[in-house]
Amino acid sequence: MNKKWKTARIVSYIILIAYALLSLFPFFWATLVSLTPLTYTNEAGEEQGVNIMDWPPEIDLIDKEPSAFGAPLTFENYFKIFEVVPLYGRWILNTVIYAGLLTLGNILFNTLGGYAFARLNFPLKNFWFTLFLATLMIPGQVLMIPQYNLMVNFELVNTYWGLFLPKLTNIFGLFLMRQFFINFPKELEESARLDGSSITGTFFRIVLPNSKPAIAALSIYTFMGAWNDFQWPLIITSQKEMYTLTMGLNFFKSSYYTFWQYLMAGSILMTIPMIIIFISFQKQFVETGKVSAVKG
Repeated sequence: MNKKWKTARIVSYIILIAYALLSLFPFFWATLVSLTPLTYTNEAGEEQGVNIMDWPPEIDLIDKEPSAFGAPLTFENYFKIFEVVPLYGRWILNTVIYAGLLTLGNILFNTLGGYAFARLNFPLKNFWFTLFLATLMIPGQVLMIPQYNLMVNFELVNTYWGLFLPKLTNIFGLFLMRQFFINFPKELEESARLDGSSITGTFFRIVLPNSKPAIAALSIYTFMGAWNDFQWPLIITSQKEMYTLTMGLNFFKSSYYTFWQYLMAGSILMTIPMIIIFISFQKQFVETGKVSAVKG
């Protein structure tokens, strides 16, 4: 039995390692392409183009001058994208504003709503919560036209208000916070109430400060979703100045040619903040998942 267990563990590790390598390969390839110049000067002093579609690729990362696809690696593309597309810096700012406002809005409304559904008693509470959950079954495409028409009527197209107002809250965040507050120790709230604290005071002074893991997880989910959102910015913006990064990446390709080096450099720049955030707060993901899954 012990040998079988060891064999099963070894097989599991092999499968997990193989899966990890397969998952990381696209990111590794994109990184190499982003560091590869469009053209380089060969030994004969001639300018030569780079074909990143060569297979198998010529990769040498051990040499003093690392190279890929036959060209020396350089960070030139990361600076070039700001020259090729001068609005790229503005798109970064738009994305930060969009993701930041959505995150703040979801933290505010979903924590308040989740606490209300978890602790307060009001008419038809279960009915309303069930109705909210039922909306998760409605495809997002169904809501595109009504939301866009609302933004047109309020003259919010091509504005920051139009970008984030329809997304200030979502049912997933409401459900996540409700599950967390259901499992929150009632003794802490009862002690505060005995000391004369109101419901509002108890929430902001006792419950909210002790809800950091759930709020952190909600923040990360919301920020990552907004940072990578393509659909809604595509619908609500038509002016280049209001584009986000996901839309801006399309400027590095045309009907006849794609600047893969610039496109990959832009993609890596867009991905790095998400990687940093996820690694920094991965503990909150695990803790919140454990607490929220205890009971419904």
